[in-house]
Amino acid sequence: MGIPRSTSTPGYRDDPDAVSLHTTPDDYTYDDAPEITGLPPSYADSEGESATATAPLIRHIPPPSSRTDHNNQVTISGGKPQVCETQKLMDARYDTDPVYLEEGIRSFAKEAPIPLVYIMGTHKETVRRGDKKETKHITDFRIVLNMQRCLRRGFDDRDTSQMSLVTVENGEKTHRGTFMKKRAPGFKQDIEIGTPKPELKEWCHLFCASSSMLRIFRLRRVVTGFDETHLKNRIEGLLRSTNYRGSISIIFPIEDKNVDIYTSSRINQWRLKKWVCWIFYLTFLWIFTWPYLFFATKRYGVVKAEWPFSTTDAHGNKRYTTVSEEQWFEKWHIGIRRLALDRFEGEASEEHLEGVIARPADPPMPGTISTGHAGVDNAVGILTQGFQVASAISRGGNLSRGLQGGWGYDT
Repeated sequence: MGIPRSTSTPGYRDDPDAVSLHTTPDDYTYDDAPEITGLPPSYADSEGESATATAPLIRHIPPPSSRTDHNNQVTISGGKPQVCETQKLMDARYDTDPVYLEEGIRSFAKEAPIPLVYIMGTHKETVRRGDKKETKHITDFRIVLNMQRCLRRGFDDRDTSQMSLVTVENGEKTHRGTFMKKRAPGFKQDIEIGTPKPELKEWCHLFCASSSMLRIFRLRRVVTGFDETHLKNRIEGLLRSTNYRGSISIIFPIEDKNVDIYTSSRINQWRLKKWVCWIFYLTFLWIFTWPYLFFATKRYGVVKAEWPFSTTDAHGNKRYTTVSEEQWFEKWHIGIRRLALDRFEGEASEEHLEGVIARPADPPMPGTISTGHAGVDNAVGILTQGFQVASAISRGGNLSRGLQGGWGYDT
């Protein structure tokens, strides 16, 4: 007869040894299933979370700044101080992805260039050593001022509203995927034939489609509408008012004004390593490699980001992004004069200038003594001028210079 069997299906238990690899029957009851409350998550939410997880936001890391430490590093070439103008970048994705390249260029264009006011005062001193004379160049002051904030409306470091990204005109001579500068095909000087110029998207596609292994895409950051001559004349007049007799140099270099994107070939990787460059310099291998790199490298200098210091409307009226050259001079001229009298050398921030301007009075002219007593100061001044005249006579130099006094003149 046997043992009677139950006709009901036993309840399912979470026994790992009893779990089948096949589909569970529909009549199983899950006693240990958690209680489900509320509505299931919507499809849109799940899809959004999945998209975020699989497609992270693209972030273009800007190239490292090539700024010079003007307090310590001074390189003079041709009588002018040298600054680092070009940032260099390499990313394999820029070589073949035109969309990624375009996004990167637009991102880098939002970083403003760094226009500087570089003010130097120098004179020569002749020293006699036995029967020979040696001439030394003496730096009396070297003042570096940063004007980058003047390119952003409201002096806001995040503002990019005034920047415009443009491509070169067809009649402009520049690198167009070539080793030499040239105009677009069919264009001579400023004669236009009606063909529209390529825009940034098209140039990015041309760059990525090139079969050349050595390519460089350059983004230029340009400061427009800035009157260098006016500001230079105002600063030079200010320095001469301190009775300075030396040579004055006022230039306006721009740091980080170029971004060069190199293709990630092995040769480009080598050419960006300083120690490799030094090996080629010291072994004179550059004599053979430089011509090859010059002719083999295809350069693209077709895009520029214009950062206006001022713009001019159709009626010739100027509109400044923040302040005019004259307003900038009026704000900082006291600090510049006092830094020159202090024989300051280095970069002066706005906070430093404000502290100098807050002083109660100008420092004494170099070479003079200020005791606070008018009679003593006059006596010392007369004595100092006597020494200057005697020194000028002994050197056989210009007697009038000794009589004029002042400071920073050649000796």
